[in-house]
Amino acid sequence: MPELPEVETIVLALRAGLGRARILDAIVHRSDIIRSGTRDLPGRLIGRRIVSVEREGKRIKLMLTPDGQCIFHLGMSGRLTLERPRAPLLSHTHIQIRFASRVGELRFRDPRRFGGVWFFDGGPRGAAAGLASLGPDALTIRAPVLRGICRRGRGIKALLLDQQVVSGLGNIYTDESLFDARIHPLRRASELADGQVGRLAGSIRKILRRSIDSGGATLRDYRKADGSEGAFQRICRVYGREGQACLRCGSPVRRILVAGRSTHVCAVCQPLEA
Repeated sequence: MPELPEVETIVLALRAGLGRARILDAIVHRSDIIRSGTRDLPGRLIGRRIVSVEREGKRIKLMLTPDGQCIFHLGMSGRLTLERPRAPLLSHTHIQIRFASRVGELRFRDPRRFGGVWFFDGGPRGAAAGLASLGPDALTIRAPVLRGICRRGRGIKALLLDQQVVSGLGNIYTDESLFDARIHPLRRASELADGQVGRLAGSIRKILRRSIDSGGATLRDYRKADGSEGAFQRICRVYGREGQACLRCGSPVRRILVAGRSTHVCAVCQPLEA
């Protein structure tokens, strides 16, 4: 599933490419991909301009005139790309949005259909009732906020994966951040010392920034807005390295199950006991 760096990479590219483009037309090939708001998406989009492209957790938001929002969630396999208007239409392309200017054509493709599109009028308040609330953004989280979150008695990895607690993190970057901070993913969050929480907050921001600079991680489905792959997977220090030597201490990286998710950990660098 695309996580915060992948979504941020797409948002930055779309923000640069779309500007204040006016929507000329929209084609919906599968109406069930529209999760909430309206089934007549073309009728609500045509004629509006892009005000800005924003990220909210793992969501991509097209802010539109007047006070409209078209929100995309990529789910497990979704792609949101800016294509040439006459580029071949790939299978599982569910939505095409065309613009009056020559900025290209925005296409949403999602083979597994765990993602979706939401449309709302009325500004931010209009979207509040249709989507789950999100926790503080992981890209900007600071120690005092994370310290308050960690007062809960859950395991630290399970806590970080909960989008209503911290938004934007998924499996890859939770593993990488915990490794960087030398914290075992099964440690209870409430047992972490203040210094460990502060180190973890810094590690989360650092790892996410490093991935954004690399264009995100392409393990399977994710592509940037121009269709190219990200590169962070090449510099992962623990994720996906089961059985390989830890890059810090040389011990073998183990794969365990945490919160139902495959998890990579170095038992030496990330001791379970404090």
